[in-house]
Amino acid sequence: MKLLTLPLGDAIALAFFLLCWFGYGAIARWLGRRRPSLISSVNVFRARWMRRVCERDSHIADAALLGNLLRGALFFASTTVFILGGLIALLPALGHVVSHLPHASASEPWVLEFKALVMIASFVYAFFKFTWSAWQYNVLSIIVGAAPQPAETNPTDFTRYVDNAAHIATMAGDSYNNGIRAYYFAIALLAWFIAPLALLAVTLIVTFVLYRREFASPMLRSLQRVTETR
Repeated sequence: MKLLTLPLGDAIALAFFLLCWFGYGAIARWLGRRRPSLISSVNVFRARWMRRVCERDSHIADAALLGNLLRGALFFASTTVFILGGLIALLPALGHVVSHLPHASASEPWVLEFKALVMIASFVYAFFKFTWSAWQYNVLSIIVGAAPQPAETNPTDFTRYVDNAAHIATMAGDSYNNGIRAYYFAIALLAWFIAPLALLAVTLIVTFVLYRREFASPMLRSLQRVTETR
């Protein structure tokens, strides 16, 4: 039986893609602990929010905010299911579709199917992240509903409750962010159907866009100004 070996150019492009995707996530977490980032700045407001939750009697506004966050995660989870269905349905006609792409390099059918499977795997990853984010926001809703009043508990237990609630909010946000990041890098995978060099180029562009938005965007500067003027 013939041994199927991924062409060298495609193998290098795939390795570079995976390195940028998961390597960027690790580097962003490392940098976020040492310099301001969009995620770390938002986490400051999550902590403030959880403290305000425990200081007020009415949680109507908090319930509305949590509902919006939960709906956002569920929206992307359901959208991902439709994308997966479309990709799976496209598999039988993939060669015909790719052959009509401008400047697309010739590839064996199994190579095209492998590329499609990698894209499917990226959206499966996104689906798990979005559903996990939705579950975490669901848990956070329960925690907000059970939030103690400062007068009802000692300061140590109150602070511990607030910190843990903020940590769960942060984890839910991180899961959501990882799902969105998977969408970004799935866009880069589209270029792989044209040529391995196209995947390399678009992966670099996506990584740069993510870095700029997280560490050098006007949104980050605005959040920093709000944080400093607390």
